[in-house]
Amino acid sequence: MKKLLMLVAAVFALGGDFEDGIKAYESSNLTVARDKFVSACDANDAQACARAGALYQLGKDILPDPKKALELYEKGCELGAKEACSGAGGMYVSSDKEKARALLNKSCELGDGFACATVGSYLLEEKKFKDAYALFQKACKLKDKLGCEFAGDLKRSKRL
Repeated sequence: MKKLLMLVAAVFALGGDFEDGIKAYESSNLTVARDKFVSACDANDAQACARAGALYQLGKDILPDPKKALELYEKGCELGAKEACSGAGGMYVSSDKEKARALLNKSCELGDGFACATVGSYLLEEKKFKDAYALFQKACKLKDKLGCEFAGDLKRSKRL
């Protein structure tokens, strides 16, 4: 019973870092927010990894650190945060298109409409119209306006 109580206390304590990070971010205390998100990420909070990655990528209160951002995004993606997968995918677009595509695919599978539309546009470039259309439709169902527009344009183009 004592172990169970300790486990519950630990879960609540770790959950506090993410919530404290949100509060700090909302009050523009980005240094504290980043530290809290990193701490929660270290405890395997996927959303905290995504947020910490974004803060390192953007570098609002520090110099941007793409290497650290990518490390945090990739961990968050492994833990199932669609935002982290998209962030990492975006960072790989210019250097490793296959890795970018794999990460964006995972983000799409996790429900990120923009990622679905992005992967759909890659397929469109490859003239894989039916596959692209399926992703654009998925993006549209996930409320991505660009995905909806692309799905409509592709249907009207009669290339399906």
